[in-house]
Amino acid sequence: MIICKKLDRSDSICSLEEWFLKCPPQGKKKHWVPYRSAFETAKLWLRGIPKQFIEIFKNCDLEIEYCAPELNTRFDRYKGNVRNHDLLIIAKDQKNEKVVVSIESKVDEPYGRTIGPYLNSIRRKKEEGKNSNADYRIEDLRKVIFPQVDVIVFESLKYQLLTAVAGTLREAKIQGAKKAIFLVQTLKPSNINEGKNRKNQRDLDHFIKVISNGKYANIHDNDLFGPFKFTGNQFIPDDVELWIGKYSVEI
Repeated sequence: MIICKKLDRSDSICSLEEWFLKCPPQGKKKHWVPYRSAFETAKLWLRGIPKQFIEIFKNCDLEIEYCAPELNTRFDRYKGNVRNHDLLIIAKDQKNEKVVVSIESKVDEPYGRTIGPYLNSIRRKKEEGKNSNADYRIEDLRKVIFPQVDVIVFESLKYQLLTAVAGTLREAKIQGAKKAIFLVQTLKPSNINEGKNRKNQRDLDHFIKVISNGKYANIHDNDLFGPFKFTGNQFIPDDVELWIGKYSVEI
């Protein structure tokens, strides 16, 4: 497996120092600390493919070719927000077909803003004369990913999970893959904040329940649910299968 910058296999990453210099987290040194997700993801994957990752795909015969940390994927026409994949993996399945895997890595960092309150804050900013395209972005994603979901339910979801799925699907289209996998990788040090970790689990469970139209009420370690397909638009494909999974690693 090759770890590299921006999926350029000629620009490999072989150490923690190279990982930070070539692909720093969004918060730079502020987020590059032990027992936080960016630093611990680098430590984990530099040792090789985690056994927990291998376990979740034991029935899929997934072969990783190369991967890139902190890769950005633009999934709409608006300026600003992009999907920042903690690790974006290019792989092949047992049919030798390309698969895109996007990892969202967490210790106990939250999934961020809930869509409803976020939309309210955007409206207040616009009333103050400040520009924002975030409400248009959210509405576009609602139409292609959650078109049949009640607006109140949709607005109870976490924005970060919405954009994570959008970015995963978009990257699959860019790469010419027909299968996309969004994986939550929970890293569990001894000092993890269990309350925050449980909150993340509830938020992820809620997202799974809504996106599966109630088929799955919860997602546990080693679960891999799907396939999900969407109506699509110029950026989000309608011919890509999405799978969502989760695993945990004690660190």
